[in-house]
Amino acid sequence: MHFGKVSEISLEEPSSYEKVFLTFDIDWASDFVLEYCIDLIESAQVKATFFVTHETPLLERLRENPNFELGIHPNFNPLLEGDFRYGKNYCEVLEHFCGIVPEAKVLRSHSLAVSSRILMQSVKLGFTHESNICIPIVAGGGALFPYLNWDKLIRCPYIWEDDVSCMYQKKVTSVEILESGKYLMLCFHPIHIYLNTINLDDYERAREAFSSPQQLLRMKNHKKGGSEDVLKELLEALS
Repeated sequence: MHFGKVSEISLEEPSSYEKVFLTFDIDWASDFVLEYCIDLIESAQVKATFFVTHETPLLERLRENPNFELGIHPNFNPLLEGDFRYGKNYCEVLEHFCGIVPEAKVLRSHSLAVSSRILMQSVKLGFTHESNICIPIVAGGGALFPYLNWDKLIRCPYIWEDDVSCMYQKKVTSVEILESGKYLMLCFHPIHIYLNTINLDDYERAREAFSSPQQLLRMKNHKKGGSEDVLKELLEALS
């Protein structure tokens, strides 16, 4: 199988989506964490989509790599809680994140917050693809395909996410991921790759060290099956 970027999906061409789509929600990761993730993907020379939450000099590095594309990862959670840091309404929140990545054509919301109004406004802003539907393999996902929404937005569901995987007792292996279908949209987070997260309790305990490379490395998981392990196994299997 080949790797693809989300914006390359065309519903008229099955070959455009019968691929592996590596997506990364950067979630305000420290630069050293994000750089660790970028190094890993660049060394594999594969395509990937990064959903952006904040300004960082590393965005220019991502933009310079033709294998990569930038989307936005708007955070509507503060607005839902009466906090207007990103805007006083959903339109302003979208515009705030578009200001960080004005070229973006793809989006996935933080916490998967979405509504028909958000989708309609996204189309008005020029977005063509979104990925806010997660149906994990262990919950019946697999054999999914992108589809056309009524507003002409191409919706791209995904079947695996590293932190969601931690919440299920049954862990899905990289082999099971690859055998689950022809269209494979996956979601990783740089912080979980850096920590090789396999247990969310360990991740929560590491929060106090998020700004310290040395401390964070000491808290890295070395048991098999963490986020970084899954990613590396997929890259190796498809190299």
